[in-house]
Amino acid sequence: MAPLPTELQKAIEQGELTQPQLRELIRLEAEALGLPYERALELARAHKLPRNYIGADLELLVDLLA
Repeated sequence: MAPLPTELQKAIEQGELTQPQLRELIRLEAEALGLPYERALELARAHKLPRNYIGADLELLVDLLA
């Protein structure tokens, strides 16, 4: 996965992700899996993402969406 933007990295470290930042992080992780955002959401909710650290992280992030 590509390095995260500095502002996004700071928000993660501080544990203060906004909903837009959470969506951006999901988008970046979806791209790392070669998926568009909407498809990644579908697969995450169905628990059908690849069983690797990005897939597991993406499922967790999708669960955090409001």
